[in-house]
Amino acid sequence: MVRLDAAEELVRRFDMLPPGTLVLTAVSGGVDSISLLHWLHAHGVRVAAGHLHHGLRGEAADGDEAFVRDFCARLDVPFLVEHADVGALARELGVSTEEAGRKARYDFLARAARELGADRIATAHHADDNAETLLFQLLRGARSGLGGIAPVRGSFIRPFLGVTRAQIEAYAAENGLGHRLDAMNLDDAYARNYIRHEIMPRLRTVNAAAAEHMALAAQTLRTESEYLDEIAAARLREGGARLGETRTTVPCKTVNAAPDALRGRMVRLLLDALRVGKRDFTARHYDAIEKLCKSEYGTHLDLPHGVCAEKSGGVLTLCSQAEAEIYKKKA
Repeated sequence: MVRLDAAEELVRRFDMLPPGTLVLTAVSGGVDSISLLHWLHAHGVRVAAGHLHHGLRGEAADGDEAFVRDFCARLDVPFLVEHADVGALARELGVSTEEAGRKARYDFLARAARELGADRIATAHHADDNAETLLFQLLRGARSGLGGIAPVRGSFIRPFLGVTRAQIEAYAAENGLGHRLDAMNLDDAYARNYIRHEIMPRLRTVNAAAAEHMALAAQTLRTESEYLDEIAAARLREGGARLGETRTTVPCKTVNAAPDALRGRMVRLLLDALRVGKRDFTARHYDAIEKLCKSEYGTHLDLPHGVCAEKSGGVLTLCSQAEAEIYKKKA
């Protein structure tokens, strides 16, 4: 019998499923999400399923929706579906289809949870996803994200985060769970797929438990990072920072006086307040903002996603694309 002990432990550790909780489960039709819905249902959890049709894969996507609908009907689980045009959203936002799809999914899940009155939203991220995320962030030189995927973030929970993909596939096979295969997940032109198909198998030849160990390391890094973020946030508050979704300011001396271990975090927290995607921000961008704070001559930086950094009168201002355009019109 396949036991997913790591999922049981994670649920207990983070109190993911209080008694009576209604959990909206994100179900794409793949083996991971189908197994998660089945596992929660088998454990007596009140569940519903949310499925987003991305509008990208034609008949294949229609088949995914029909499969998930039928699976939910057999479990007698409420099923919510929404159709989106992710391609159009990507063009509108000026981001990749992957980034637009992620935004569309999370927005849909939040709306569906409110409609249902669900207390939790479960996604099927697992240990291999966590290891791949850690590698991906390291390769792109990111300052954030080295803590991998959060087990709990707001109402979102990830019970399978300590479970490997192989364990999930074994669970699905034992329970006779069919699933759908997204052909896009086989395309190694996508960096994450290349890591999954080429890099991770090689790492397992060095250590068969590579994914589990990397996931544990990511969790340790996350715990330490969250503690340092609390210290960095306190310095910003005490140093006169003003955070807003379209515009945020801080005296440059507040950033300059911070220790090396905190300056980059403070800059990241300032950027986080703008609610912009962080995927295109790397160490180079954080370093440039730190240097702007110290510079006697620099006054302006153009950053990813239309973000602008301005230094004037000893104050650093970061503003979103929309705010920058308003400023240009006034000027």
